[in-house]
Amino acid sequence: MLMDKTKGKTIGLLAMVVVVTIYGVSYISRAVISEYLPTVVILGIQMAIMTILFTGYNLLTKKKMKVKTKDWGLIILSGLFGTTFFHGFTILSVTSIGATVSSLLFGFAAVFALIMEIVFFHRKKTRLGILGILISLVGVYILMGVKIGDLMSTNFKGYALCLLSTVSWVVYCFLTDRISSGYEKTVLLNYQALVGAVTTLPFLFFYQIEPSVLAKPSVFMNLIVLGVFNSTFAYFLNIFAIKKIGVLLSNLMLDFLPVVTILISLVLYKTIPTANQIIGGIIILASVFMLDKDQRNLDAQS
Repeated sequence: MLMDKTKGKTIGLLAMVVVVTIYGVSYISRAVISEYLPTVVILGIQMAIMTILFTGYNLLTKKKMKVKTKDWGLIILSGLFGTTFFHGFTILSVTSIGATVSSLLFGFAAVFALIMEIVFFHRKKTRLGILGILISLVGVYILMGVKIGDLMSTNFKGYALCLLSTVSWVVYCFLTDRISSGYEKTVLLNYQALVGAVTTLPFLFFYQIEPSVLAKPSVFMNLIVLGVFNSTFAYFLNIFAIKKIGVLLSNLMLDFLPVVTILISLVLYKTIPTANQIIGGIIILASVFMLDKDQRNLDAQS
C-alpha cells in the first residue's frame, strides 16, 4: 500500500513537471500573441479550441457526459475561475508587466493554497510547512528583484491583475478537487472549457479579426500552444496531479514557472538571467523539497 502511494506521488510530481513546463512556455506565447490580438479574442479562441478537443475526444471514446444536478454550480464556478478569470487576468498581466515578471509573481499560488487549506480545510499547521512557505516567498521576492515600494508606484495594475490570476487558479484547484472524483477528468474539463467558451466567444463579435493575422506563423503556432497544450494537455495533467499529490504541493510546484520562463527566454531570445533570478530559483527549489517532506510527514501521521 505504501509503495503504491509513493509510486502514485512520484507520477503526480512528474505530471506537474510537464504542466509547469507547458505553463512556462505559455507565458511567452501570451506575450507574443498579445501584440497582434486583443485579450478577449485570444481567450475566446483558446477556449474554443479547448472545448472542441475535449468534446471530440469524449464523443469518440463514448464517455458518460451526465452531470449530477447538485454539481452544476461547482462546475460552472470552477469553469469561470479556471478558464475565463484565470486566463483573462493572466493575459492582461503579461501584456502589462511582461511574461517573466508575471510568471514570477505566480509563485505566490502556493501561499494562497496553504492559507485556504488552513482556514477552510483545517490543515495542520507545522513549523516545517510554514517555514517552507516563507522561504518560498523569499525566493520569489529575490527572483523578482523588485522593491516593495515599486509594487505600489509602478505597474500596480499589472501586479494586481497577476495577483487576481493567481487567486483564480488556486480557487479553481480547490473547486475542481471537490468534484473531480465523481467524473471522468476529460468530461469535467469539457464542461469547464464550455463555460469559458460561452463567457468569452460572444465578445468576438465586437472585434474585426483579419485572417492574415491568424495566418502569421508566430500567431498560429502560439495559439496552438495556448489552446492545445496549455488549455488541454496541461489541464488534464493538473487534475491528475492534484488527486495524486494534493492542491498545496501541486501549486507549490508552480514556483518552478519562473525558472522555466527564464530558461525559455534564454534559449529563444538570448535573455541572460540575473543573479537575483538564479539565487531566487535555487531558494524556490529548496522550499519545494521542504514542503514535500512536510506533506510526507503529515501523510505518515494520518
